[in-house]
Amino acid sequence: MHAISTKRSLAVAATCVMLGGGAAVATSATSAAAATTTTSTSVSSTSHAKECRWYPAHWENKWVGGHWQKVWHAGYWHNVWHAGWYDSHHQWHHGYWHKMWHKAGWENKWIPAHWEKTWVAAGWYCR
Repeated sequence: MHAISTKRSLAVAATCVMLGGGAAVATSATSAAAATTTTSTSVSSTSHAKECRWYPAHWENKWVGGHWQKVWHAGYWHNVWHAGWYDSHHQWHHGYWHKMWHKAGWENKWIPAHWEKTWVAAGWYCR
């Protein structure tokens, strides 16, 4: 019976070490030494070692949702067709093409959702 309770207390101690970290080693030694039922206090450690990893610089795809964006609208020439017509004297005038200039300026434009390549700088990332 003594061997079973010792094995059980060692199993509990190993579990505490795995779950609680290194601070539970001190309490597991006291609970393993006591063969009878005793009360023990558990010590929890709030300082966990951070796992850090080096990531090299790279391009990454990032999803950007749809949004309104102010964009510069460059001026441009646009060909416009004027259809033929009859005037008030019943004379037929043939249709013709003419160029129309659209002025440059800022405009709000809806940009639909899309994937965008972003540059991620190299560095250490810890969690």
